[in-house]
Amino acid sequence: MAPQASELCAPIDDIPTKSSPPTKQQQPTTDNGESLTAYREALAITNRHKKRNNFLAILAILNNYVVWGASIALCEYVQSHFPSNGKLWWATYIPAVLLIASRFRAFEHFVHEASHNNLFTNPRAHDWFEFTYAFPVFRLMRVFRTLHLEHHKYLGDPVRDADVVRLIEYGFINAKEPMSEGRFWWLVYGLPFTGWFHYEYIMTLFVEFWSSPLSYPTKAIYWATVLSTVHLTGTWSGFALYFVVPWLGILPITRWWAELGEHLGQNMTGNFGNSRTNDGFWQRWWIHPLNDGLHSAHHLNSQIPFHRLRTAHNELMKENKEYRTKNTMSNGILETFRHIVANPTVVKDTPVGGRAEWNNGYQLWAKNS
Repeated sequence: MAPQASELCAPIDDIPTKSSPPTKQQQPTTDNGESLTAYREALAITNRHKKRNNFLAILAILNNYVVWGASIALCEYVQSHFPSNGKLWWATYIPAVLLIASRFRAFEHFVHEASHNNLFTNPRAHDWFEFTYAFPVFRLMRVFRTLHLEHHKYLGDPVRDADVVRLIEYGFINAKEPMSEGRFWWLVYGLPFTGWFHYEYIMTLFVEFWSSPLSYPTKAIYWATVLSTVHLTGTWSGFALYFVVPWLGILPITRWWAELGEHLGQNMTGNFGNSRTNDGFWQRWWIHPLNDGLHSAHHLNSQIPFHRLRTAHNELMKENKEYRTKNTMSNGILETFRHIVANPTVVKDTPVGGRAEWNNGYQLWAKNS
């Protein structure tokens, strides 16, 4: 199902919501009835892990290129030394291209980290080095930051959180007409292989990358250099195999699965339990690399860099009962999707001004009503 060009497909009355619980409590609570003491304690824990590290950030970015290059080198070695063994080449290429696609997901996560100024100690460095982590996957950090910080600020808002609006338009969040399991599994495993998300990717992110006035002329110089090098070295086939296939063929599908696994099936009205922790093997290195799967801790405090997020999560699980009891752990992709099917997604019942919109798959800035 393609997203429709509309302000919002489902009226607010159709969306499962959670009203504020009774205010009479034995201890101070937040607006959604959670223990204010527990929330403050959780913030105190996470605040211990906000320190950025330039060396680790640069090392992680370089590691992406090293893995990418090593995967290409292995495939080319097999091709040159065993040219008649097609089965061996495919047995090498398929894992290699999946590995490259995982590094493209990691590039996208660097864009996410940069939007929170979590990579480098100097905030300006996120703009200076944008070409190293954002341009390879046609992303603009400042565009992503504008939209993503809106998601954090209005998490679970059915008209202000554009990520929630997108899920509403696909029918994942709708109380009056609950999605059938058949339709759910079609959207998870059927639609991604029709080519829809690949088309959407080209028509939205790729077009946005070139049409936005941001980062000119740097992005033009970057890609002119890349394509000129490919042309002069006569490696267009390699460019198709080791860039186009993982970037356009695999990345849009893995991004869709990552998007579904973050908040669906969760109660998005509170500080705890609004996000899922996806921590299985395939999730760690392919769908949610660089600790992106530790989404509960990230939404509790978005200022924790990726290299400190696991330590913060482990401390929260050990020291904060509210976080531990409300945290949803998933150790596999199928486990995540099964949990989504079995649990409703609860969003806020009182929108906060403005309206986030999707137009033919294109995420627009939240507009005033």
